[in-house]
Amino acid sequence: MSALSLMMQELVVSGSEPFQDSRSIPLGGLFFAIRGTANDGHQYVPEILSRSDARCVVAQDYQLPVGFDESYESRLIRVLDPREAYAWACASFFRHPSRSLLMVGVTGTSGKTTTTYLIESVLRAAGHRVGLIGTVNFRIGDRVIPSTHTTPGCRELQQLLAEMKREGCTAVVMEVSSHALKQHRSLGIAFDAMVFTNLSREHLDYHPDMEDYFQSKRLLFTRYFEDAKSAGKTPQLIINGEDDYGQRLSSGLESPSLWTFSLKDSGAHRVVARSLEMSADGIIAEVCHRGEPKFQLKTPLVARFNASNAMAAATVGLSLGFSPEVVAAGISSLSGVPGRLEKVSNPLGLTILVDYAHKPDALEKVLLTLRELRRPGQRIITVVGCGGDRDRTKRPVMGKIAESLSDLVVVTSDNPRTENPSQIIEQVVSGIARRERAIVEADRRQAIFKAVREARPGDLVLIAGKGHEDYQIIADPSGTGGVRKIPFDDRQVASEACQTRSES
Repeated sequence: MSALSLMMQELVVSGSEPFQDSRSIPLGGLFFAIRGTANDGHQYVPEILSRSDARCVVAQDYQLPVGFDESYESRLIRVLDPREAYAWACASFFRHPSRSLLMVGVTGTSGKTTTTYLIESVLRAAGHRVGLIGTVNFRIGDRVIPSTHTTPGCRELQQLLAEMKREGCTAVVMEVSSHALKQHRSLGIAFDAMVFTNLSREHLDYHPDMEDYFQSKRLLFTRYFEDAKSAGKTPQLIINGEDDYGQRLSSGLESPSLWTFSLKDSGAHRVVARSLEMSADGIIAEVCHRGEPKFQLKTPLVARFNASNAMAAATVGLSLGFSPEVVAAGISSLSGVPGRLEKVSNPLGLTILVDYAHKPDALEKVLLTLRELRRPGQRIITVVGCGGDRDRTKRPVMGKIAESLSDLVVVTSDNPRTENPSQIIEQVVSGIARRERAIVEADRRQAIFKAVREARPGDLVLIAGKGHEDYQIIADPSGTGGVRKIPFDDRQVASEACQTRSES
């Protein structure tokens, strides 16, 4: 354990509760002055030191203002990184719940949600009561809690783990975002297994470049690996050996607990799939460990990327010592994941799929899958947009991919946030060479209705971008951050569009 984590533990054990919100510090609390993108907690240090309720302040190279009472110096603790200190303090305050839970963390650009659902299913098959933390929601056993972030903040995360433990969970699987890793939100969690799915262009509105994005992900397999060992665990590293960044990641790690997996039958990987079969009904493959057949993998999920996600879950199960029978049963029992190629039943003879694909790599993978699965004469109609206040460079790329892999594209709004929806749409359309193959409709509801009206029996309609989300984020100057959420669910709107068409 680091000197910093020991220091934070001593402070918390002595009765101090950690906070980073200057408005909510109770008597004897610890305030951590954290520099954010929009606010700097150091500006509140004098005020908080002047109050008798806060025990002390943890800050970075902070100097008291000239003339300020120097007696407060004893209540000021200087550290190199208050974010890191805050994470360790939160873990200590909630008595390090992760250390007595079987913890699995999943990171990567795409596939995190589906992979966590598959791993959750495997853990349940192994007899665990499971907690899940991710994009769609948080779950404690069968109790569902609305998700705030893919990976919550330090305090919320540790409190959630403590609650899961208190309610009888013995294992937790969680998505670990690059933001959480870079901001130390998940620091202090002792993982038993860390999973890398893949890495592609995304979040470049936050990360300055792909290298920073990769290095943030890499922390889970380096620093967190060492932290888990210091906590007495034997963490397993599970990496997609087919992904270029996965190969780079694994080549820099030397550990007997390194497991690489692949859909290609190659002796270079520890776990591989043989006799892979994919259809509209699902995926079948033979899972081999070190060249020896272990079990038949069967899942109703479709697409090559879901075969990769299933192999990630299979490798996690094997690395944790579960029997092949248990792993196979867990994977086969998961019928689907909300908003991930989720089918919308309808009386029109259409195949309508709602998917969370909101970045170029994910959209391309979904559309390539649909092209592989479609029958002669079936068209692909894609509803697509891009979120506002996010990476603008991907917008024409999304338009280009949608056009090249679809027969008809309906360009619309996603979550415009504070941006003008029409400007976002123009940038998406700029990537479309043949404009006659595109319909532009800013109103997302009307766009989905138009896609359904254009479809013929047998056609495939993909509604991409929002997946499981049951809201749309639009501009509102009076709202928090200049935005507000309005109810909107692609699945519900698609059903209404089908019903309206069938009645007309």
